[in-house]
Amino acid sequence: MKSILAALMVLAISVPAAFAGEITDRAADAEKALQAGDGAGALEKFRGAEEALWQAMPLAVQNVKQVDSAGGFGIYSERANHIYKPSEKVVLYMEPVGYGYGSDGLGNSQIALSIDFTVLSDSGEALGTFEKIGSVQVASRSHNRELFFKLDLSLDGLPPGKYKCNFLMHDQNSTKTAPFSTDIEIAG
Repeated sequence: MKSILAALMVLAISVPAAFAGEITDRAADAEKALQAGDGAGALEKFRGAEEALWQAMPLAVQNVKQVDSAGGFGIYSERANHIYKPSEKVVLYMEPVGYGYGSDGLGNSQIALSIDFTVLSDSGEALGTFEKIGSVQVASRSHNRELFFKLDLSLDGLPPGKYKCNFLMHDQNSTKTAPFSTDIEIAG
């Protein structure tokens, strides 16, 4: 627990000052509850610190991988290389963090994300931009943190060569966005 508390305190330094005190205070309360033998209470207080951190942090996309398959959070088979046959589908696995929560109108929290995509040539020339090529909506009674996003891309018509794929993830419940990219090659 002490290492988790230390990690939260380090992260608290990089978020707005209004949230930093709240995150640190909640984490300290969790530590006190744990020392008093109240493990369940400590976990609940720690979740409060996590919630404050989550709200303060920007949207980000972690663990972007080109995969052969993805079946759940952390459950994927990473592709051996980034070289594709012409017309072969590109499958991306990613883990967004820092997204907001809306409501589905039925009493559930709702996560809603979408992705825009721009493909660039090896020389950096933009070859095309596509808005909202993928989206995910998840309704839950909890504020889920372990969320994965699988994106299937069809790059039909691209001639052989190396390309940079730039993406912009949008949080539909806030104004937060997060850029990320990956490189691919179409075999000749």
